[in-house]
Amino acid sequence: MIRISQLKLPVTHTPEELKKKAEKALPGRHVMIRSLRIVRQSLDARRKPELFYVYTIDVEVENEKQILKQVKGNTISPAPQKNYRFPASGTEMLSHRPVVVGCGPAGLFCAYELALHGYRPVVIEQGAPVEERQKDVEAFWTSGRLDPYSNVQFGEGGAGTFSDGKLNTLVKDPVGRNQEVLRLFVEHGAPEDILYVNKPHIGTDLLMSVIRNMRESILRAGGNIYFYTCMTEIDIKDGRVSGIII
Repeated sequence: MIRISQLKLPVTHTPEELKKKAEKALPGRHVMIRSLRIVRQSLDARRKPELFYVYTIDVEVENEKQILKQVKGNTISPAPQKNYRFPASGTEMLSHRPVVVGCGPAGLFCAYELALHGYRPVVIEQGAPVEERQKDVEAFWTSGRLDPYSNVQFGEGGAGTFSDGKLNTLVKDPVGRNQEVLRLFVEHGAPEDILYVNKPHIGTDLLMSVIRNMRESILRAGGNIYFYTCMTEIDIKDGRVSGIII
């Protein structure tokens, strides 16, 4: 794959116009692009009312090596590959299922990956599932009645579920966790454009559905999730964690 950056087109452009612009940017005659993937899309509004999209894209072409040899400048280069890989498993058999405390972003994705790889995690969350949490948040906004365990900050999905958080693209992440997170969001119902827009955002209404779908994936893979369950202490014996107290 070849990466092309700084492709600028009016916001009204068509997919075919983007492809033709990319073909013209590549050195050589009659270059034909076989496939194209948008890596980044940002809006250039410096010349209002004229608005432009600026793209970084990856393309598949014939004779890739020959084309790269002819490249001058820094807007065309080999496309870096950063596909996330789950860490290699250990060699010692687990005596108990792993326990994930909290179902915010870190806990949710940790539980998902563990479930996907056969570890059947047990997740405990002091707050409510996202559907009940929405009711608790709406009750607070209308009446001021606060549930300390289910509110804008606490509950399934964490603070970002109710617009207190944003998707961080982690463009300098060397192992591809950023794209894996966004890919999983799309797989569970988020719009595909979050994979490439400059400032990806899902929105609370849709994000609640995505989180619920991820929960169902964890359950289908053998995990368990216990809401309204708070860890109060870690039990340590002989220098090792022997259990948790809830």
